[in-house]
Amino acid sequence: SDDAVSCAIMLEVLEVLATSPVPLKHNLIFLFNGAEENMLPASHGFITQHIWADEIQAFINLEACGSGGRELLFQSGPGHPWLVDIYAKVAPHPFASIIGQELFQSGIIPADTDFRIFRDYGNIPGLDIAYMKNGYVYHTKYDSEERIPTGSVQRAGDNLLAVVRYIAESEILADTSQHSQGALVFFDFLGLYLIHYSEALGVLINLTTVAVSLWLTADKVIHSYNYGVSKTVYLRQLGYTAVMQVCGCVASFVCVTFISTLMDAFGRPMSWYRYV
Repeated sequence: SDDAVSCAIMLEVLEVLATSPVPLKHNLIFLFNGAEENMLPASHGFITQHIWADEIQAFINLEACGSGGRELLFQSGPGHPWLVDIYAKVAPHPFASIIGQELFQSGIIPADTDFRIFRDYGNIPGLDIAYMKNGYVYHTKYDSEERIPTGSVQRAGDNLLAVVRYIAESEILADTSQHSQGALVFFDFLGLYLIHYSEALGVLINLTTVAVSLWLTADKVIHSYNYGVSKTVYLRQLGYTAVMQVCGCVASFVCVTFISTLMDAFGRPMSWYRYV
């Protein structure tokens, strides 16, 4: 999976586009990077030194942190919501989650991809896509060809071909600055739909939810007699509930921290994440 499958998919997409009778409006670069596991020097060298680097308007990075399954769009941007919009619009089998982006870019996950190099050193917007299933075989001798279903390869190829072809035939790359404002919230719904909307709309939805919650709570306090209790009793119970929620969060954090510290002390970090 990391990263022979992606190379095979890229070669197939390259062959399809190269033999297509429909000419593309923009040039395409198929970059097969080496040394990705060694501090990303190949992508850094390309984006900082190659004569083609200044011509690139967008990129798609193919990665893996598992073996097979559905490939997940887990990073996008920065900004440039048109990339996710196009992916959601033309990919036959879209699958994405902004939770992956939030976790990955927070630094909680001790890993990196060429996406960061293109973004930070090339100032280029892009998409980061990776296989996620069967992570226990990732970077082990068990990550073999037999564990990659042909359907996983076909699915990823269909998605990549559709997105690349659409972008290469569109006018959007002529001036991406017109479409670079704001960010998107995106997530998968039961594997059926990819829902996406602007960050501003997401803030509005969150604020509206908080406002409605506060209004309903205040209304229940005011009319607490309808529930057979006084305002004082209702507020006391509400306070107990809030305190218990906070205590539950603190207890959860303390518990998982204790378990992880204990496993590290015994030299068994991530012992559950292995092939048996």
